Amino acid sequence: MTLTSRRLLLWFLPATLGLATAGVFAAGFAAALNGRLGEPVDPSAPPVPAPIPAAASTAGSGAFRIVALGDSLTRGAGDAAGGGGYPERIAAALRKDGRTVSVDNLAVDGSETRDLLGKLEEPDVQRRLASAHLILLSIGGNDLSHSIRGAALPGAALPGETGADPTAAALSEASPNLLRILSLLRKANPSEPIRILGLYDPFPVGFDRRMARQTLLKWNVALEEASYGVPGATVVPTADLFDERPDRLSPDRFHPGASGYGEIAGRVLSTLNLPAATLRKS
Repeated sequence: MTLTSRRLLLWFLPATLGLATAGVFAAGFAAALNGRLGEPVDPSAPPVPAPIPAAASTAGSGAFRIVALGDSLTRGAGDAAGGGGYPERIAAALRKDGRTVSVDNLAVDGSETRDLLGKLEEPDVQRRLASAHLILLSIGGNDLSHSIRGAALPGAALPGETGADPTAAALSEASPNLLRILSLLRKANPSEPIRILGLYDPFPVGFDRRMARQTLLKWNVALEEASYGVPGATVVPTADLFDERPDRLSPDRFHPGASGYGEIAGRVLSTLNLPAATLRKS
């Protein structure tokens, strides 16, 4: 079996399983439409600084540096325990091996692919990436969820009723952005591992289930395709982690909760060439 076949097969299984219970995410998606969750980035608003663990400011030149970018999933939204989402849980696991680890979390709530492209042009961000030993990324989820915002509003025709796919134009725009994002990451840091989170189901109740499965698969395949030409870049599937597991979600039913972030961290760690002791979940 070819690498492409294996990687696509990896998506068909979790996508089919993970999307079968998409109703779990409906309440959170409604909150995203009416509140701050997943709101598009306002370019006129000042950036919200992400908390940086104490280890990041005290680590010496020999520290293992993690740079995390993207949207609210990487920032750690919904992690009521204040655990810093999956990036800090990965750092905690690495510290169990006696490493000094710093986490530089540059993620911003509501970021779409075009927002991240702009951020990657900043010299300071490029400098931080250049010194990273591990780059973590979640992006594309807001491009998808924002594209179905209108279709989810009361009275709007659903994709299954009209045959239209409101996400097609968004995917057409996001796909080249994903390619450019990974190209810029690799340009800033030529050799260290890049881990990109796959998407889980953002569709509200009422969307045609067959179309929802097909759409999520297309977006995850776009992430895979963007990673193919970038050595050291790997997409980490997440859809199956939340299949019939509402306990892994935060109260907003949109972002992961503490246990969900723990599951994501464990899966990311399993893709890294690290000592076995490190792979224990924090």
